[in-house]
Formats: sequence, C-alpha cells, structure tokens
Amino acid sequence: MLNPHLEDWIIRAKLLGMTTSIVSNGTGMSKEWLIRMRPHLDWIGLSIDASDDGIHARMGRGTNRELRSTESGHLRRCLGVWEHAKELDYGLKLNTVVTSLNSDDDMSELVSYLSPHRWKIFRVLLIRGENDGRVEPLLVSKNKFSDYVARHRRNLMDQEHIEIVAEDNCDMLGTYAMIDPQGRVYTNMNGRYEYSTHSATEVGFGTAWREVNGGFSTAGFTRRGGLWNWRKTSRGRRRLPVIQGDSS
Repeated sequence: MLNPHLEDWIIRAKLLGMTTSIVSNGTGMSKEWLIRMRPHLDWIGLSIDASDDGIHARMGRGTNRELRSTESGHLRRCLGVWEHAKELDYGLKLNTVVTSLNSDDDMSELVSYLSPHRWKIFRVLLIRGENDGRVEPLLVSKNKFSDYVARHRRNLMDQEHIEIVAEDNCDMLGTYAMIDPQGRVYTNMNGRYEYSTHSATEVGFGTAWREVNGGFSTAGFTRRGGLWNWRKTSRGRRRLPVIQGDSS
C-alpha cells in the first residue's frame, strides 16, 4: 500500500484482461480505497497468522508503535478491512504462516467466521541470503505443520465452501514466479532467490523470464493448486482464479 504506483498497476493489469489481486496486512486499506478500486480489483488477500493479537505481537505483526509496547492491533485492523471487502463483494483469500509461535493456536473459530473463499496455510520458509540468521527461531517441524493443517481441516470439515490449501516448504520452492520492486524477475527453486540480470521494464518480461525460468516447475505449480477456475458454486459463492500460468 506504500507504493505510489500501486493503483496505476492494478488498473493497468485489469485493462489488460488480468484477474487482479492484492495480498496485504490491511494497513492503510480504507473503505474509501476499497470502494475506489472495486471496478479494477477482483480480490483481497489478508495475512492473519493467529486468532489473537497477543500472538501477533510476539510474531512482530503490528505497527512500530504497537510493537514498542509489545502490543498489536493487527487482527482488529484486518477484521475491519475484511468486513468492508465482503460488503463490496470482493473475492477473499486468507493467508497464514505457521511458525513455532503459532503452531498450537486454534484458528478454527476465526476462519469459520471469516469464511474465506480460500485459506492458504504456509510452513515458514528459510531463504538463504534473505532471512537466514533471523528466521531460525521461528522454524517449525514438518510434523508440527502437518498436525496444524490436519487439526484445522478436521475442525472445519463442515465448512465445505472454504478451500484449504496447505503449502509445505517443498511446495513453495520453484513454484512461484515473482517480480521485485526494480522489475527483476526471480524464483526460489534452490532455496535462495535467483534474479534476472535486467529489469523486465528494460528488456521485456519474456527476456527476463528466460534467464530464470529454469528455476520454475510448472508441474509443481499445478500440484500445489496454482491453477483454478473462475466459477460460481452451487452455494453461489465465487472462487476467484488467477489467469493461467500465474501464481496464486
């Protein structure tokens, strides 16, 4: 939300026929902004990692002022944004990163209340050269992550309209095509970010992508549920897509 070109990028992407989405922590996403962007923006993804803000404070999710007081208003802010987005009929996706600090948390009641179209659950990922040396205390075992996913699938089994998609570390490596603020294209196949030497704005996306596409697995992307279709379910709820070949 801090980038001054964000709205222009969303509007341009929509004009090009893309399905548009934004993943945010909710900060600065006012109702007025959501109303203004509704013709151009298809869905909202919010990052909520816990059922209470005490855990968010320990995880570092909050404003600088809040965290200096060891507090967080992250969940409260996200709930406000979520309600506005639901009123405006946005597609809604929930993102949760499982770490050592929230792996025992029960999000079932919160997720049931939010009723997202899709809930993405990620196991916290170490990326060499990016977060190594800092993320290690947050790492969680494969078994602990699997227990978290299984527990929530079981608790939400009657919420059939909520699509739960779990991504372990192996699912995330080499299955995301990303662009940094400088326009460089990059992937993470080998557990570290590998960037194109030139910006896509300088040489075109196709040229920049060819430099790094050896680090992208189409099969892995499909396996983790990266491709999904726009349709109305029998309950009338929307499942929003990404355009074929993009990441969700």
